[in-house]
Amino acid sequence: MISKILVAIDGSKHADKAFEYASDLAKKAEARLLIIHVFEELGNIGYSIAKELELRDREMLQKYQSRAKKLVTDTYVDAVESKGNDVAEEILHIADKENIDTIVVGSRGISEAKEFLLGSVSYKVSHYAKCPVIIVR
Repeated sequence: MISKILVAIDGSKHADKAFEYASDLAKKAEARLLIIHVFEELGNIGYSIAKELELRDREMLQKYQSRAKKLVTDTYVDAVESKGNDVAEEILHIADKENIDTIVVGSRGISEAKEFLLGSVSYKVSHYAKCPVIIVR
């Protein structure tokens, strides 16, 4: 039985499809939906630029949360922001901390070139998660 679903978003088309899938699944299963966005630590890019990016990402997360509340009317919806250098690690950490029983991720994110070099987030999450992972294309 599915009771807690985590969906990771980054603003990409693949993440948007994963969000739609997770919202539909949460509604059908009457499960809680936790939306997560990981703010990647960008090093020395400058304080004002970093704050601007954080603000933009926070607004994106709030929009997804508002959409979810409309799509998943009978379910509890929450959003979490996290910071880290390894997005997959952060997703896995939150999943463990929140006792998530299903993770939904897009097959590719915004930084496809970086993922090619470092290994994709969906690959890492699917191999190291302690619960089922649904990868949406």
